[in-house]
Amino acid sequence: MNSFSHTSPAMDTSRGRTPVAMGPGLSARMTWAMDASPIPGPITSLPQHNESSTVIDLSTAQNEVLRVELLEFFKTVVENSLTEQVFTHPSDRGGDETLRKAVTSFLNSYFNPIHDVTSKQVALTAGASDAIENVIHAICDPGDSVLIPGPYWNGYNILLESRSVKIVVAHPPTYTNHDNYLLASLQTTYDFSADKSRIRAVLLCNPQNPTSSCYDRTAIVECMEFCQERNLHFISDETLALCSFRTPQKSPAPFVSALSLTDPLSPRGAVKIDPSRVHVIWTASKLFGCSGFRVGCLISQHNPDLINAVSTLTWGHVNGVAALYVSSLLNWSKLPTLMDLNSERLSICYSQLTNFFNRWGIPHIPASHGIVVFAKLAKNARSVQEEIYFCRRLAAYGVRVSPGQLFNGVEREYGWVRMRLSCSPETLKTAIKLLSEFLESEGYLPI
Repeated sequence: MNSFSHTSPAMDTSRGRTPVAMGPGLSARMTWAMDASPIPGPITSLPQHNESSTVIDLSTAQNEVLRVELLEFFKTVVENSLTEQVFTHPSDRGGDETLRKAVTSFLNSYFNPIHDVTSKQVALTAGASDAIENVIHAICDPGDSVLIPGPYWNGYNILLESRSVKIVVAHPPTYTNHDNYLLASLQTTYDFSADKSRIRAVLLCNPQNPTSSCYDRTAIVECMEFCQERNLHFISDETLALCSFRTPQKSPAPFVSALSLTDPLSPRGAVKIDPSRVHVIWTASKLFGCSGFRVGCLISQHNPDLINAVSTLTWGHVNGVAALYVSSLLNWSKLPTLMDLNSERLSICYSQLTNFFNRWGIPHIPASHGIVVFAKLAKNARSVQEEIYFCRRLAAYGVRVSPGQLFNGVEREYGWVRMRLSCSPETLKTAIKLLSEFLESEGYLPI
């Protein structure tokens, strides 16, 4: 196996792995899916003696910077817009029609699609995870594979493994300007794949999680044309779209939606790809800090069969109250102001974190779109175990982060962690104070 390639272990007894012992009644598929994590054990859990209420959790990708404003807004929704309709199931197979129209209006306003998105091109889902799981189910058979550039959100593992679909990871050779290696890593990984005939799609997260950076237009176009040449689907997970903030980085790549590139006959979107193979995932969860609502969607403008298939599976997954809340939010006259406020607060938090990184000489990937940062906090880690133990000691000290090994990035590169920046400045200030004290206790020195 070459240095770029890694195949997930689902149903792969050739690796000598024994599925984790499960209770009676689980399928072999689900048993292997539960065993799919690349790192064994509760590495991000706290020691039992540590009260979780006293720990600042920066390990999750939740956006808290707008919660005060959202709480007030949703109170008015209940007072002014709640009707008996929320108690009924959706009347249309694609999901709540009011919500779908609100989503399409939002996408047409902010994602710059070549052709306006219509509600018939949208299938509502219970968050982005539900959309990903069901589009994979619709286009892949058991034993098929999906090619994913690393580093990537580790939640993809269970979503695909539970459908008996394998992940083939395209590892970058370095974290420095890793975006520049997208096409090369995809090509190398595909060419050296044990069974390239079973690869059905490329799943690209843009903006990226865990790095909160965007692929530039050229990289996305190259990825789409790579898919066309090999008859692969192109799935663009745009969950973190529009979560932009100020950065000292010069001219970071702007967010470019696949919806703006999907017409090979249009000069603006002259990409050599069959548009029926291009599918976009979006959710309100990250941008608007409402992960608990579980509202997302699949957009496929030129593949009605896929939309019908996913709609059949998910038409009732979004509950009526969540549909009312999110549709009201997307139609709110003050939405642009709210989005500007989100960017302003994320900018403040990012500035706090980068100042901390610079003071302690901590390498990090420059970010511009997202709610997390990827940094080499454990600079002295030389193995997976050292990285994990560092994170456990930090959790015991009072700050929880996610070990970088969870995200399948550069192989044999240790010490990286993913940290959330989307919390209040006061919370982040406290977290940074604890981080500084912890690093000092570990023998690190500021520069």
